[in-house]
Amino acid sequence: MTIVSEVLKKPIGLAALNWPVFRLGEVEPYIYNKVIFYASEYIDQNNPKLFSRYRIVDDGNISKPTLGLRRLVLKQQDIKLFPIGAAIYFLQDIIKLAKSTTWFIDSEGQVFQHKKLVRAKLATYRIRQILPATGIGCVLEIEGLAERFKSLQVPKEHELYAGILHYNRCNLLYGYYSEHIKSTWRLV
Repeated sequence: MTIVSEVLKKPIGLAALNWPVFRLGEVEPYIYNKVIFYASEYIDQNNPKLFSRYRIVDDGNISKPTLGLRRLVLKQQDIKLFPIGAAIYFLQDIIKLAKSTTWFIDSEGQVFQHKKLVRAKLATYRIRQILPATGIGCVLEIEGLAERFKSLQVPKEHELYAGILHYNRCNLLYGYYSEHIKSTWRLV
């Protein structure tokens, strides 16, 4: 089986992404004729014949505007879908999840990788106040910083500190910690 991948190898900016994004995994998907899919081959133990299995991530030929709507159409047609996990809404989550081999897809069907090329300082600050937010999550006030941070997860009782990435004149909530840690650097 010979399939040519049409994944773009040129860099894209974060402004070009349509949020939320989804993690596909560590293997590059195939893209052929606007169809993004994974293919695998196996031999059945009872039958020495080679079988192929295709699982579709997205079909750009379907005239729907988003990945989710196109996947609903595919599901209604009983097409085997590649499972995608929970939505990623924040840049810092991509920074944490991305490895050099991790593939993502945005909500319009653009496949991409996040390459960690720049270092950013990670510092911990004491959480001053946890404010409830409408929907899920919370809003955090941090000692020593003027801005507030939205988080989908509420810190646990023992998590008294927030890790803040200082990147490109912006502060990004990176995670929660039970104790103050020495400032360090992370590749972003």
